[in-house]
Amino acid sequence: MTEVDDLKNIGREAREEIASKVGRILAKQAGGSDKEAALELARVLVEDVAVSVREALSNELRACSFLPKEILLTLASDIEQVSMPFLVASQAMDDGFLEEIVHKCGDKAQEAVAARNGLSEAVGFAISDAACQEAVETLVENETAEVSKRCADRMVDRFPQERSLMEKLSARADLPAEMVERIIFKVSKRYGEYMTEKFDLSTDYASYLVSLANRQVFSRTLEMAPHEEVANYLNQLHGVNGLSSDTLLNYLQNGNFRLFTSAVAVLLDKPYEAIEARLAQGDKKVLARLLEAAGFARSVVGVLLIAYERLVRGR
Repeated sequence: MTEVDDLKNIGREAREEIASKVGRILAKQAGGSDKEAALELARVLVEDVAVSVREALSNELRACSFLPKEILLTLASDIEQVSMPFLVASQAMDDGFLEEIVHKCGDKAQEAVAARNGLSEAVGFAISDAACQEAVETLVENETAEVSKRCADRMVDRFPQERSLMEKLSARADLPAEMVERIIFKVSKRYGEYMTEKFDLSTDYASYLVSLANRQVFSRTLEMAPHEEVANYLNQLHGVNGLSSDTLLNYLQNGNFRLFTSAVAVLLDKPYEAIEARLAQGDKKVLARLLEAAGFARSVVGVLLIAYERLVRGR
């Protein structure tokens, strides 16, 4: 292998070839003197004046599972042509290093980190908390990244007016139902203000229209969520006395039969399957007894039965 001191006397194409070879040696986890010699050459090659040389080295080093931090930092701080592919795919970067990149490097570096496969929750939160909007959007679109509730909370806090981001966030399959509700509220609030100004509506009337949109959109979203998540949400709602007759009526009026059934099951503390089987008969008397057992007055039960009958007829 060519000595470090001789590199300055070698042409660009030859240095590119050496850079690729050095990268392959390190990626194979060579040991002993070969590894030490390759690392010594790598430390020089990452500073090479030719972009093509540095690019050849970084392309091979992406498959290396360990690299000294100074080499990682040098490649991560290089021009986009060299650094972006390396930041997206390098296997040698742990969570601590990636978080450091998010906090210290520019927008493009943050976007590259956000695009990494299998991104951890810790790095996802760092991006949610400190990165530019473009990087946050990249994170949300990265289905392999772990986006937790605290990540989503931070995004909503930082970018409450960014409707496109909120829509992308709510489309994630792993988003908790309560976060969808919060996002919908944020987006709807913005449109309530818009309607008030554009159409000269009273604030109360605009708020009323927005509340209707909130309920309809959130109910449709919740209707498609896993049953365990729906049950968890409704139990929390019940814990704050939120499973009122108005809520149940809203579910029926919007055709959310699964939500209505789940809500009745939560109110009665019964298994969903048992309530579903009883309501599947379409017998109003059965539903009336269930609603009365849940504590609703007969006048309220009558209103719910009318909505229930309309829903059953239209199914």
